[in-house]
Amino acid sequence: MSSNEFRPILVIGATGRQGSATVRQLLAQGHPVRAFVRDPAAAAAQRLAAAGAELVVGDLDDPAAVKSALDGVYGVFLMLTMMEGVHITEAGLAAERRRGELVVDLARAAGVEHLVYSSLRGAGLATKVTYYKVKEHLEAYLADSGVPATVLRPAFFMDNFDTLNRPVVGDDGTLIVNLAVREDIPLSLIAVEDIAAFAAIAFARPVDYLGATVSLAGDRLTPPQIASAFGAVSGRPARSNRLPIEVVRAFDEHVAEMFEAFDAVPDLGIDIGELRRLHPGLLDFAGWLARSGWKS
Repeated sequence: MSSNEFRPILVIGATGRQGSATVRQLLAQGHPVRAFVRDPAAAAAQRLAAAGAELVVGDLDDPAAVKSALDGVYGVFLMLTMMEGVHITEAGLAAERRRGELVVDLARAAGVEHLVYSSLRGAGLATKVTYYKVKEHLEAYLADSGVPATVLRPAFFMDNFDTLNRPVVGDDGTLIVNLAVREDIPLSLIAVEDIAAFAAIAFARPVDYLGATVSLAGDRLTPPQIASAFGAVSGRPARSNRLPIEVVRAFDEHVAEMFEAFDAVPDLGIDIGELRRLHPGLLDFAGWLARSGWKS
């Protein structure tokens, strides 16, 4: 019997999309789960409690609360954000770094046996994207800490197409997918649900995943191919539109850096076939659209 049979896994970022999906995946596998939340009365927190998670209340800027949440856990799923609202800010980046270091330090002191850190695919690719550097720093900090760990590097989230990158309907009824990359550039895409699935797989198979860094994608499509998939599911004519990078930069300089990196160096290095062998339910983009019930 493994040492994690009855000891909980602490999920940090539990009420976000990745965190809540990870809570559900772990509970489905029979793991006891602690969900670290700021407001236990919030609807997202209440859904986690109803699913069977133990809510632990705290803030990542409160070391005593983090230390208490870590007491007696087997593992930690750590997902951090640099966002403040819909923007990436310098304050957000500094907070992400500070909070990540705190969790790693306290996880080491608590004797955590497995920490799964959800980073980003861009980490380690030698780009000029500022916010990737914080992810790279935390990956290195975690490696230097000695905490047994797995690093996940998810590609561009399919779920972004349901929020910030949601297609718009033009005056003529055409569905328009706006992306600031060349039409011939394939984007590696991953469903948040599958990030959670790989986190659960890593916890279930520590012999295979401790010390590993795993880049994640379930599909690789150009903007016209993405638009075609939306057209197929919506029944509308659909097309892609290349946004000028200046438009994105006016919204958020950091996001513009990301799209410039996509344009400069197409990401072709993820073995999607091998990932699907490890996780047969891995969603391609059409599968994500169907699973999410996407409507225009």
